[in-house]
Amino acid sequence: LPKSSDIDIYINSEQEKYYIEGDEILLYWAFENIIKNSIDSVKSKGFISLEIFKNKEYWNIDVSDNGIGVLRKNRKNIFKPGFSTKSRGWGLGLNLSKRIIENMHKGSLKLLSSNSDKTIFRIKLHVFIS
Repeated sequence: LPKSSDIDIYINSEQEKYYIEGDEILLYWAFENIIKNSIDSVKSKGFISLEIFKNKEYWNIDVSDNGIGVLRKNRKNIFKPGFSTKSRGWGLGLNLSKRIIENMHKGSLKLLSSNSDKTIFRIKLHVFIS
């Protein structure tokens, strides 16, 4: 795992106050797992970026990094249980994150794009206005 000083983390968001309705612990776990995957993919000096923006009734959260990327041949499998390209772990993280976001919170988790320069995962969750 790279030293934390080797990875720059950027967060860009709108200034409006909206809330996501859901299970705080499960959503925390899903976000934590997606960000940890980004950290694992950044082998040396790199960046992780979180961009948060509202689109109609959804919050879109883009998690980007300049890590090793997802090979084209693996893209259909990354959300399947047990699939992993890592030597450690069980290959359940992205599958469980997707289930938490989609099945329990009626949102979506997708790989938007991936190449040798940048990988982007998009989380989409309903906006709750209090």
